[in-house]
Amino acid sequence: MAKKRIRDYSVVRPLGQGGMAEVLLAEHDGLRRPVALKRFVFRAGAGDDEAQSMERFRREGQALARLSHHNIVVVYDLFEWRKNAYIALEYVDGFDLAAVVAKAGPAPWDVACIVALGVARGLEAAHEVGIVHRDVKPANVMVSRRGQVKLMDFGIAQQDVLESMTRTGLVVGTPRYLAPEIVNGQPADPRSDIYGVGTLLYYVLTGERLFADAKQENLFYLITAGKYRPLKSVVSGVPRDVRQLVRRCLAADPTHRFSSAAELARALESCVGVGLSAKERNERVVAFLDARGPDADVSREDQGPDADAASADLEATDEGRKGRGRVPILAVAFSAVVLFAVVAWLGLRGRIIDALIGLSP
Repeated sequence: MAKKRIRDYSVVRPLGQGGMAEVLLAEHDGLRRPVALKRFVFRAGAGDDEAQSMERFRREGQALARLSHHNIVVVYDLFEWRKNAYIALEYVDGFDLAAVVAKAGPAPWDVACIVALGVARGLEAAHEVGIVHRDVKPANVMVSRRGQVKLMDFGIAQQDVLESMTRTGLVVGTPRYLAPEIVNGQPADPRSDIYGVGTLLYYVLTGERLFADAKQENLFYLITAGKYRPLKSVVSGVPRDVRQLVRRCLAADPTHRFSSAAELARALESCVGVGLSAKERNERVVAFLDARGPDADVSREDQGPDADAASADLEATDEGRKGRGRVPILAVAFSAVVLFAVVAWLGLRGRIIDALIGLSP
């Protein structure tokens, strides 16, 4: 059967759908290039009418068109076809970060910091041209099979050259990832995106959303008051400097956060290891995806006797980087216990033999 065609593109298969769009994998007929075709779909009840939702959709294409950075998905085209609006985007062969954590659980601290570093670098490029993302969350970050990190979905981005789409009394964004100042009705600025990176890091490190146990009626109060469970009480083994970085990102007062995405990126790079190349960082993410990501054939529980060895390799600290490797320490402790038992047994065996010799005629 002939493939469905949308203007110059042949549709391959659906990729997914979100709040106001469905995404298709397609191929450009002339360039033979795979693309992610994002089609506008209006869904009532989101607060906007159809015209406003369509404007937000167009704004995403316009925002991305102004950006050129390896940590941001590339926009190829914005067009209308048979009364439907489309954005043709770079196709990222990989997974969104929410899907990765849902399958793999919490990531090792260095993997989490590497991913956050990619997000911070993308935000740095956006902020330089006056674009504030305002919806930084795991579902809006793609991780490719080659370990690349790509920030996407600028649908509610606020730009200094475009009119804000936020109406009086209407908060636009995903509630659990909103910065306190946005909840309070104040305009977003680059520090609001830094708060988003903090929520993302918290989720990837713990496997739990910030304010996960909060009731909806208390959520906004907890956000504005900064009352969340400290990272240390949720997960162990995260270095102190990483915990401090997350706490600074999540400061309720924007003036207490990092002053810019560039400053945050430098702090993350320091945590991961300044001497670690981009290639080595990507390889670290790939190793994590291969062992525990959405494409892993079996769960860790089903991997048999080699599962612990694979886990130890993932969590061990690489040379030249800070961190902790709890599995090797446990292995050494276990070996010491076994050695002590063997020595004790040999000593007891010797005493038994001596006693028997003494009793023999």
